[in-house]
Amino acid sequence: MATPENSRPKRGAAVVVVRDPVRTGPSLLRTIPAALVSVLFHCGLIAVMIFFIPAPTQANHNKLQYEADQADKDKLKEEETVLQPEEKLPPESKEPLVIDDVDPAANDFDIKINYNIDRIDDVSVPGQVNPDEPPGIVGGDKDASPFNVPAPPGVGGGQGGYVEGPGLSDTGFNAPGMAGGINMKGLPLAGTFYGRSGATREKSLREGGGTKESEAAVARGLKWLVRQQLPDGHWELDGDFPDQGGKNDIAGTAFGLLPLLGAGYTHLKSKNSTDNPFDKPIEKALWFLMSKQDKKTGNFGGGMYAHGLATIAICEAYGLSQDPALRKPAQMAINYILQCQHDGGGWRYGPKQAGDTSVVGWQVMALKSAKMGGLMVPEVAFSKAQRFMDSVNDKNTEGYGYVGPGATATMSAVGLLCRQYLQSWGSQNVRMIKGVETVLQKTPPPAAGKPNNMYYYYYATQVMHHFGGEAWTKWNDKMRESLVKSQEVGKDKHQGSWNSKGDAHGGAGGRLMYTSLALLTLEVYYRHLPLYYREMGEQQQRLLTNNP
Repeated sequence: MATPENSRPKRGAAVVVVRDPVRTGPSLLRTIPAALVSVLFHCGLIAVMIFFIPAPTQANHNKLQYEADQADKDKLKEEETVLQPEEKLPPESKEPLVIDDVDPAANDFDIKINYNIDRIDDVSVPGQVNPDEPPGIVGGDKDASPFNVPAPPGVGGGQGGYVEGPGLSDTGFNAPGMAGGINMKGLPLAGTFYGRSGATREKSLREGGGTKESEAAVARGLKWLVRQQLPDGHWELDGDFPDQGGKNDIAGTAFGLLPLLGAGYTHLKSKNSTDNPFDKPIEKALWFLMSKQDKKTGNFGGGMYAHGLATIAICEAYGLSQDPALRKPAQMAINYILQCQHDGGGWRYGPKQAGDTSVVGWQVMALKSAKMGGLMVPEVAFSKAQRFMDSVNDKNTEGYGYVGPGATATMSAVGLLCRQYLQSWGSQNVRMIKGVETVLQKTPPPAAGKPNNMYYYYYATQVMHHFGGEAWTKWNDKMRESLVKSQEVGKDKHQGSWNSKGDAHGGAGGRLMYTSLALLTLEVYYRHLPLYYREMGEQQQRLLTNNP
């Protein structure tokens, strides 16, 4: 029950404040001695540490400074590498002819390699030749019966004959040294236009069916070409000769330039002037073409015929020399060809026109030359060109027409060569065999007299060269002798040229075009050697790496 006493609230507890006698008042003075002792102790400890830890020496300081400087230099080099333009390559990387081979002799043409020369002994092994070494295997059983160690895969004799076989036909792969294969030093080359100079050219000439007489004809023809060149570097189809062609200086300059490049000459100077007597004429011709090229579109002018020819020339010049000054104009010329390709895969006189086989042939050759030289060519361009070839192919004969299915000799030669470039049709391809037998072999080179359609024989000879075998031997014997014997060899100003009178295309190209095509035909032994050899190396590499 509530009462007045228990209803009254109770008082809160009293707050007691406890003061620290040490921190207040006079007691603070008692802590000072302890604080001084602590300060003195720690100062002494620091002094001991300084006394026993040695100071950095000058040598250590220099070492640290050196490492810092090196780090800065490495960083600077990395920045320079990133910012360096692609065009400015070190001298050693500009060398287009690289041989990845374990055999050191493969890098020196003065050193013979077994299996790249004729048999010199009863017992022979692959590798560098040592004339002082007895035949046989070093350290081998001297009492064993003599036998020949098989050559490495892809080594043998002969040219042409793109061989196909089980497991190879789908890839188009063909190893040199197989029946009708190509005989070269060492492994496949990383470069392309390698067959045009040095010992390789001599070997290719001999094995392919060339002779001293055919090479002498080439030499005379090249001299005639240089005599026809104008001071500014160009050639004229309607030049100073009785059998003139039409007016087209771009095409004329390309026809003048191509045989010089086909023989392995470039615009680069040689240490020995006798090794390259044509560097100045080639240089002037290249500058003329580049001066005529549209700097925006890459077009050389003169129509697609002329542009295709000029592009082949500048791409071959770049491929042979790897001169950076030629890369941009060559790539621009290729880009123009790509832009002008019709949706149906062909080319004609102007951009985007439905194609004809004659113009298509030159453009395909230009694209292939660019690819061999290391320029950018999309594969879709080749696929579209293949589609065009399908549209003009006659299935009954495996011949080719001009703008539709047909089987004329000239267009069939162009078409079959395009098939070899685009699809690697070889001597075992049934369609290639049929085309050669039903069309080309029915129009062989003349047994006597001058060829009356040099344009046809230029293309057909390339087809037969790649086809190889007995068919090539028979063809070449007639073709070579016909050209050698019909060349003008008198002492007048036409010495070294061929008369185009009576030729199917003499009115259009005249003496200059006829002579150019004749020379290119006589150079076929080494000029076109790299086409299949390069592809073989690329395809072999894909097979080895399982990267189709």
